[in-house]
Amino acid sequence: MKEWYKEMFEGNLVKYWLSLSDSRKEVTNRQVSFLRDFLEKGLVLDLCCGPGRISIPLSASSMSIVGLDLSNYLLLIALKRANQANKDLYWVRGDMRHLPFRSEIFDSAMNIFTSFGYFSEEENETVLKEITRVLKREGMFILDIANPGWLIRNFRERDWTEEEKYISLEQRSVDWKSKRWKSKWIVINKQTREIDEINFNHRLYDLQELRELHSRRGLETTQIYGSFGKEDFDEARSRRIIILSRKK
Repeated sequence: MKEWYKEMFEGNLVKYWLSLSDSRKEVTNRQVSFLRDFLEKGLVLDLCCGPGRISIPLSASSMSIVGLDLSNYLLLIALKRANQANKDLYWVRGDMRHLPFRSEIFDSAMNIFTSFGYFSEEENETVLKEITRVLKREGMFILDIANPGWLIRNFRERDWTEEEKYISLEQRSVDWKSKRWKSKWIVINKQTREIDEINFNHRLYDLQELRELHSRRGLETTQIYGSFGKEDFDEARSRRIIILSRKK
């Protein structure tokens, strides 16, 4: 499978993603508040941490946070932002299929905003296997992913949005056999008139599949929410699936 995710989080395109996340402070605040309520105190792994959007404000709690990401570009931004905020965090470049940590070191781990499902079926399961390996016994794992039930019911083949600096066009399709959501983005920088393109290819997992996958990899589901406002999960109406689980 083409490694589209390497292109998506480097260069001009990552500037577009950053502009979106930086403009949605209320979303970040809600997520951080939710995570503070459920993550175990101690050493926490932020898997696919990006620019530290979650890690940096969360570090105000009684937690030592390690952020891991594949994008060197985003990690450099995370380091800069943490220094500006006078926060002492640890940033590691790595692949979530092969976590560069010893076993049973983390009290908690989190994977937020649909950063799971990028790979093949086997590799996605390997990611959960690795998460289980680095968690301490009874360690907490929180996974936040898009709910395919809502996506399919609200499917739009094409969309476009205009931000202060960018115009983006998205074309979507679903491969029902492989259960993969495919999107093609064209992003236009209004100031420089540069045009960039990226193809997104993501495995959709429904709640039952996720629970079974967690269980196979030694994670016992404890709670399920449909939003960071702690709403009960509804397969048709919830935009997110947020699963809380503990290492068996």
